[in-house]
Amino acid sequence: SVRLSAALRLPQAQLRKLVGDPDREVRIRVAQRLDPAELGALIWDADYFVRSIVARRLPAGLLGRMANDADAEVRGQVARRIDEQGLLAMRLDEEADVRLIVAQGLRPSLLHLLADDPDWRVRFEVARRTEDTALAARLAGDDDPMVCEAAAERSGAGTRPAVSDAMAGR
Repeated sequence: SVRLSAALRLPQAQLRKLVGDPDREVRIRVAQRLDPAELGALIWDADYFVRSIVARRLPAGLLGRMANDADAEVRGQVARRIDEQGLLAMRLDEEADVRLIVAQGLRPSLLHLLADDPDWRVRFEVARRTEDTALAARLAGDDDPMVCEAAAERSGAGTRPAVSDAMAGR
């Protein structure tokens, strides 16, 4: 508890000395307070929560070093902040939740890369955001009804005509 209190009050120069502290709570406080440029020493911390904090605060240019973290929550934090090149590399992540974050972050012209994802939520995001009508038409035949509906709306097949049936009879 003394080291934890110190971690809350120490200046940056002395805070760096606590990076390797054996207590998880101390390292969490260090990760929260340490200057983002100094967080590199905590990228491979044994505790996932420390690494998660690091992924939220690390300068964007260094996030690629954490893209293959063992913990899906950490990789999700990375996917929320990494540049497009990094997102492209993460599109094949083993965890569907991470791939969903990737699909949410990619620009629409790249969503076709996730159109055949095994998880319906990822395909739904692709169908919902794509600007490619051919891709939307293809996804309108998906096995999942939510994906089909989103794709049909995007491709124009699921939209109503501008003039209602009642008005057309006049």
